[in-house]
Amino acid sequence: MKKYVLTSVLCIGAAYFAKAQIVTASGTVKNEKGEAVRSALIQEEADTKTATYTDSLGFFSLPLKSNTALLVIAKGYKDEKVSAKDNLVVVLKPGKSSLKALSLDDPAKTKTSDAPLNSTQGYSFFNVSASRSGGNLFNVSTKEDTKGSRYLVGDGWAKGYVVDKNGASIKNDNFSYNYDKINGSLLLTQDKRAAVDVDRDQIKSFTIYDKLDQPQTYELVTSIDPTHYSQLLSNGGKYKVYKYTKTTFVKANFQTNGMTSTGNRYDEYVDEPTYYVLNVKTSALQKISLKAKAIKQVFAADADKVKAYFSDHADDDINDTFLSNLADSLN
Repeated sequence: MKKYVLTSVLCIGAAYFAKAQIVTASGTVKNEKGEAVRSALIQEEADTKTATYTDSLGFFSLPLKSNTALLVIAKGYKDEKVSAKDNLVVVLKPGKSSLKALSLDDPAKTKTSDAPLNSTQGYSFFNVSASRSGGNLFNVSTKEDTKGSRYLVGDGWAKGYVVDKNGASIKNDNFSYNYDKINGSLLLTQDKRAAVDVDRDQIKSFTIYDKLDQPQTYELVTSIDPTHYSQLLSNGGKYKVYKYTKTTFVKANFQTNGMTSTGNRYDEYVDEPTYYVLNVKTSALQKISLKAKAIKQVFAADADKVKAYFSDHADDDINDTFLSNLADSLN
């Protein structure tokens, strides 16, 4: 795939948004029993690289360049061809599917699940929102709504900015951002319907403002993960503290024998945080747990200051804020 510098990607994205007339196809996919078909592949017939997947309720929403035919493909069902429009209800019949290579049983194992597969000139189109947007949803199963989200900002967007690999801040008030925690993609949008995937090779860091308008900065620390960003909790001349979040998709696993029940009725995106401390002077990176003993060990060079901090904050919970504030005090 041809690479573009970050500023070019942003300009290309802005030009595309200005010229393209996006048509959104949406609806639900179910089987003959009326049950939602999750992880069904929805793709444009004329351009099979433009695609998305249904969520746990069988819902999908896919931005298209024009009204066109869609192919609906799911494991265990015959392929179905439908016209693109809003509030579609697609009923699949049991049979052989043309889809073989993708892991439909677990979207987390499919690298491009929930996201169209096309990649042109350094950017891709994504269906970020997997929420319901009107119309009738046919969900007669007992499965509940999906918990959590694969996206940092849920199914919405937030303001922010990017620092490129040369250290230049690139800000544009017309752009909003989100971060795909599973794919490791920084998504940028202008119209909040279609998005571009900014090439991570061109990004030093990005900042997204949360609901309280507080900045959250993320850096690509290859020694932690070469394809996913880590949140920068503290940044100073002596120490940097990072929070790396691994997000996995857990399918509904509810079972009951009439007497006892186990598992959950809902699909869930589960976040598992891991913390790291970087010694700026030695470049030593250490994994750390949120335990007093582990924290004191990693900051052993400042033992007296750490001891005093713990004494002054004896009643505080040892969490992200505690670790961040401690590192700030040592810096």
